[in-house]
Amino acid sequence: MSNRLRNANYTMDDIAQELGLSKSTVSRALSDSGRISLATRKKVQAFAKEHGFKPNLVARALAGQKTLNIAAVMPLEATALQMMFFHECLSGIVTKASEAGYSVLLCMTEKILESAIENRKIDACILTQLKHDDENVKVLQKSALPFVVIGSGAGERAIHVDSRMKENCADFTVECASRLADGSQVLFVCGSLDVEANNNRLSGFLSGMESDSLKGKTLQYAVCTEASDMADEISLKNWNLILCSDDVVCLQVLKILQEKNIAIGTDVKIASFHDSVLLATHVPQITALKVDAVALGEKSSELALKAVQGEACEHMNYVDCSFMMRESV
Repeated sequence: MSNRLRNANYTMDDIAQELGLSKSTVSRALSDSGRISLATRKKVQAFAKEHGFKPNLVARALAGQKTLNIAAVMPLEATALQMMFFHECLSGIVTKASEAGYSVLLCMTEKILESAIENRKIDACILTQLKHDDENVKVLQKSALPFVVIGSGAGERAIHVDSRMKENCADFTVECASRLADGSQVLFVCGSLDVEANNNRLSGFLSGMESDSLKGKTLQYAVCTEASDMADEISLKNWNLILCSDDVVCLQVLKILQEKNIAIGTDVKIASFHDSVLLATHVPQITALKVDAVALGEKSSELALKAVQGEACEHMNYVDCSFMMRESV
C-alpha cells in the first residue's frame, strides 16, 4: 500500500520537506497528537490548510489497523425521559468523533458490545451510564480496548469524565437547605442505587446535610430509595424541602405533590440533582443542578480518540455544572 497520503498537489513528504520536519512529525501534527508541540501542530496544520491538503483517513486507518469506529453504550432500559440525557451525551460524542473522521456505533446491550469487540469493529468505547458491578466494564477490561466512562467508579484502568457529582451535590444540598428555618425537615428521594450516579448523589446529599455550613441549624432528614415507598414517605411528614436525585424522580414527586394539593414553593420547597427542559419549563420552575450533557459527550469522545492514538489521558476529567436557582426553592 502506498503511504503517499495526498491530494492532487501535496503529499506529506512535500509538507515535511517544505517545513524541514520528519514525515512522522507531520503525520502526528495533522492528527493533533499531544506528542508534538502546539506550535509545530499549528504550523503544520496551517500549511496543510493553506495548500488544500487533506490526509486520506481510510488509508491511514488501514495502515494503522484502525476501524474508524468508536462505540457508545447506552442503557436499553432507560425511559423516554431518561433518554433525553443520553441523547445529549450522544450528540457530543458524535460531534467530536466526526471531526476526527470517526463514526459512532451505538450499543444497547452487553452482547452487542461483545460482538463489536470480538469482530474488531471498534477502536474504543464510551459508557454513558455506569452501573454497580457493571458487566460492560468487565467485558472491556478483558479486551485491549481503551474505554471512557461518563461518571466515576469504574476503577483505575478506565478514563472517567465527571461533573464532580459528589462535591456538587453536597454544595447544592447546602445551598437549598440553608434557606430553611431551624427545625425544618428534609427528604431525599433517590433513584435506583444500582446506578452509580445515584450512589454518588446520595453520598453528596449526606455530606451536605452534615456540612459545617449547616451546623448552626437543627435539620432533620431522611432518605427514600424505593419508588414504591415514595408516596408514603411524602405523606409521612410535613417536609419543608424535598431533594430529588434526578429530573425523572422529580417529576414523579411533583405528580404526588399535585395529587395531595401540596403547594410547591410555599408548602414545600423542591429541587433536583439533575436539570432538564421539563423542570425548567414547569410551573413553577424547579431549582436544579445543571450538568452539560453535551460537554460530557464531547469530552469523553475527545479522550477516547486520544487513547486510540496511544496518548496518555488523565484518570479523572471534569466538566462544569451550575446551580439553577428557581421558584421552587
